[in-house]
Amino acid sequence: MKSKHKTYERGSFILCSDFEVRTIRDEDQWGDVDLFIPLGHRSINVALPFVDSTIMSRIQLSEIRSVVIRFNTSESNNWATIHFLNNVDLLSQVLNFEFQYSDYEIQIKQDEFATLFQMVEKGS
Repeated sequence: MKSKHKTYERGSFILCSDFEVRTIRDEDQWGDVDLFIPLGHRSINVALPFVDSTIMSRIQLSEIRSVVIRFNTSESNNWATIHFLNNVDLLSQVLNFEFQYSDYEIQIKQDEFATLFQMVEKGS
């Protein structure tokens, strides 16, 4: 499948996605930004670089409709929360987690049979 990466950058936050990225909230009084990425009920393979791949290679989620990423733009707060949803609201989340994004970029790549969601160390 042909790649059509789009890159979203904001401060030290970097997201490369084969899917549309919509901003649904842009810096409230706390510096939060919410991004909405519709995936269309696809299977998602989540690869985490800080998990030992000899013990666990990935997490797979079925029929994920969208991903919401909330990150903070403050220089002193480089945390992001990732929500995998199977409906349009945050209450339908299948999985969520927080991670410190300053050393990583998020990549969401469309494949023929699934979507790869991974964090890759910057500069690698």
